[in-house]
Amino acid sequence: MAPPPAPRLEWSLFALCLAVYAATRLVGITRFPAYFFCDEALQGNLASMLLDNGFRDHTGTLFPPYFLNDRRWAVSLSVYIHLLPVWLFGKSVACVRATSAAVTLLGAAAAGLALKEMKSRLWWMAPLIVGVTPLFFVHARLGFESAMMASFFFCFVWAYFVYRNRDPRWIFVAFFFGACTFYAYTAGQGVMLVTGLAFLLSDLRYHLRLKKRLWIGALLFAVVLAVPYARYRRLHPGVVHDQLAVLDSYWLHPVPLSAKLKEFGRNYAAGLDPRYWFRPNDREFARHRMDGMAFLPPYFVPFVVLGIYACGRRFLRSPLHRAVLLTPFGVPFSGAVANLQILRLLAMIVPVVLLTAVGLDQVYEWLSRWRRRWVIAAACAAALAIQCANLTRLALTRGPTWERDYGLYGLQWGAPQVFAAIREELVRSKDARVLVSSTWANNPAEFATFFLSSAERRRVVIGDIRAWDDRQTSLSGTEVFVMTPSEYELAKSKPKFELLPPLRTIPYPDGAPGFRFVRLRYAPNAAALFAEERTARAALREEIVTVRGESWSVRHSQTDMGSLPDLFDGRPETIMRGQEVNPLVFDVGFSRPRPLSGVTLVLGSMDRAHIRLLVTPDGGGEPRVGDLVITNRPPRASVFVPLPGGSVLSARARVEIADGNGVDPTFIEVGEMTFR
Repeated sequence: MAPPPAPRLEWSLFALCLAVYAATRLVGITRFPAYFFCDEALQGNLASMLLDNGFRDHTGTLFPPYFLNDRRWAVSLSVYIHLLPVWLFGKSVACVRATSAAVTLLGAAAAGLALKEMKSRLWWMAPLIVGVTPLFFVHARLGFESAMMASFFFCFVWAYFVYRNRDPRWIFVAFFFGACTFYAYTAGQGVMLVTGLAFLLSDLRYHLRLKKRLWIGALLFAVVLAVPYARYRRLHPGVVHDQLAVLDSYWLHPVPLSAKLKEFGRNYAAGLDPRYWFRPNDREFARHRMDGMAFLPPYFVPFVVLGIYACGRRFLRSPLHRAVLLTPFGVPFSGAVANLQILRLLAMIVPVVLLTAVGLDQVYEWLSRWRRRWVIAAACAAALAIQCANLTRLALTRGPTWERDYGLYGLQWGAPQVFAAIREELVRSKDARVLVSSTWANNPAEFATFFLSSAERRRVVIGDIRAWDDRQTSLSGTEVFVMTPSEYELAKSKPKFELLPPLRTIPYPDGAPGFRFVRLRYAPNAAALFAEERTARAALREEIVTVRGESWSVRHSQTDMGSLPDLFDGRPETIMRGQEVNPLVFDVGFSRPRPLSGVTLVLGSMDRAHIRLLVTPDGGGEPRVGDLVITNRPPRASVFVPLPGGSVLSARARVEIADGNGVDPTFIEVGEMTFR
């Protein structure tokens, strides 16, 4: 049997594997993934805002514990990590992505060091094992905070292994990286809650043997690390409920607790299901996958099984092997509270890599009995390095055309290309005003902040050609509309518009026409066409809805969001929105007469609203009318419109909700309607 390798050689091989990992993350980092996502732009924007505002957020909070991402306070540590790169190099796609890749390099290194604590003979190969997973190949090259969370989880496991294996003082390092995992991404909270509890209970005897002074110091350090989260909950009360509402979590649905627990168990089990990980998964968005590939290489499966077997054999006598087996169970916890999504499960890379490495080490031990072990190790490392390079080649040559849906539900491609062209248009025409489509990305306003200066942003509006189609808005002739293909075809089909030839067209990566820069004007008969559409929108449509076992007939204005049952489901976060009508009307016919004294409504944001309730007595006669005018009311706060003179028996009620500012057309949102 060959002698063990010299430590210096192992460290040299480890450095070489890290170099291969780093190169395959950084080469062509602006070209793949082909899109630049709004959540990536957000990282640079928030870091830049902190630097410009003296480390205060948009609310004036100094060193905010969390930052607002659209409607969720869900971004934290990653913004602070981006501060130094943005300060040194400014905002750019390369800067944001390279910062994320650098943190994942730390995670890949921690994976190897954790395996070294486990006495793995192939510990130095860990960066290559991480590197060949399509899951981490994609996300390590993105500026998403989820990859940082998974990387810090690697670091936590490594620090815990050192603490448990040879140096109790490393409990401080483990706590630090555990906090980094917790704050890097919201899913990390569940990961650390379950994993931390599992490690605490599985090694309880060891923890209790620590010196009292060390325990006190560790607990005080944990309290310090928890301060940002306590501050966050104080600054934003109700934030957990709000986040669950944004995710439309079943925990807020009016269903029995048993049904919620059943759904949680189903989601949790699905997050641990090998089929989710080792088979191609087309349920996830294409932007999170590599074409035709599973998240994790299928050839990992036998090694993972061997790793589980090897760790199981050592479960009682080896705390590190026991910890590896416990690690997967924390990963699906946060993801299971809503629909499963790969970003919330990214930390699964940690137990899979460790188990794969343990399995490889077992095979290495068996084969080395009749072959020189370093020939085997070199062949394995070379194969992994070649696969890392092959993933990079495939991504850079074929990645942009793997998915041909470049819009909102596909890659959301085009931000750098579109905004580079916008800057050119602004320079070319000093009086131009650019109106950029809002329909091709989740939050395109982040791109304007990321790519444009403040002076340039004053000449750019994020909007949708449908806004000019819904209402006649003055056009000076200097506007340049940036339209997606569907919007361009819509504008061409509308007789109210006259389109000039496109100023330029940005093709999609597959060569199809993408974004068109177009000037347009209204046709001479546009005013008459708009008048006809306003009349049509005011017409009521009739639906039957079941409310608490009764069938109600409801005639209502046209809507463009939500459905009628959303008004009566007991959940204010589910909204129904009027389609450019003022007032928004609901004429409700009950299945049988009932006493009515008023109506309670939950409305969206409105500076001023006029609500009218008209109730027709069951025996006939003039309707009883209740009026209420509200101003400066917080969104989603309930309001009660009473009926003067007390309750009246009636089978019909009409509710009219008007924008008190007299804006027409307008969007009016209703979250809940309850008749009293």
